[in-house]
Amino acid sequence: MSKKQFLKRYSLIINKLRKSASSFEEIQKYLAQQSINDEENYEISIRTFQREIKEIASTHNIEIRYIRSENVYKIIDDGNEERNERLMESLEIIEALKISSTLSNRLIFEKRKTSETNILSYLMGAIKNRNEIHFSYINYWSEESADSQRKVQPLGLKEAKYRWYLIAKDLKDNRTKTFGLDRISNLEIKNTTFEFPENFNPEDMFRHSFGIMSEEDKKPQKIILSFSKKQENYIKSLALHHSQKELINNENEYRIELFLQPTYDFVMELMSIGAEVKVLEPESLKKEVIEKLEATLKLYK
Repeated sequence: MSKKQFLKRYSLIINKLRKSASSFEEIQKYLAQQSINDEENYEISIRTFQREIKEIASTHNIEIRYIRSENVYKIIDDGNEERNERLMESLEIIEALKISSTLSNRLIFEKRKTSETNILSYLMGAIKNRNEIHFSYINYWSEESADSQRKVQPLGLKEAKYRWYLIAKDLKDNRTKTFGLDRISNLEIKNTTFEFPENFNPEDMFRHSFGIMSEEDKKPQKIILSFSKKQENYIKSLALHHSQKELINNENEYRIELFLQPTYDFVMELMSIGAEVKVLEPESLKKEVIEKLEATLKLYK
């Protein structure tokens, strides 16, 4: 069996057990049907299956356990579920592209710079090995056009709006910052190592952020938004933030509550929705949106 088939079978087993705990016979039946659908061979023996659930635990950090009293296999620990889902999604896209090679002239990809993905693996290695890194960086928010030289301790990576960002401690002022990978050049991985900050969790840094921005002077707060009915399904299918809660859903509006920092990127997102959304709370955010809309109108007078 090829590497491609192994990875696909892992994906099928995980997806099956995420939907419901299943007996080995049910898993066999599911794999047999998928073999027919894909014109591949994913069928498996009990011995091979037991070996592969150990490999899934090792490669995907997903623990699958046999529950003897119920005669089923069940996912006990899904590890980093979001990361695993993205990995599975990527594998499925790769497989779909291979199957659809004859449709190459009908597949339209978003054009994006490759520079950030070129250095992604180097940064991952530096994070894993705790190597200090040096690089040149262009800050879009700075009045200075020239590259600035940075010396940092890499702590993590974050994706937002189809861009990758490095989370790192800037040795110039010892503050933890984010750096867009598309603005990094002349990357150098140094032999100097550092101790990873105790109790630092990159996810905590952005728990109340809309995207990549985290402004110290803006505390997370309750935000209530009222959307037109035309926007309801969009907001339901792709939540603005993990804290999103539905408050009202009637023939006149779709109202939600969020708990986050009302940062610049969040305000820009609201403005991009235009007349289909209204800020109800807090008053400070409502005022900020109004001011930006008035400034926009002045451009057309």
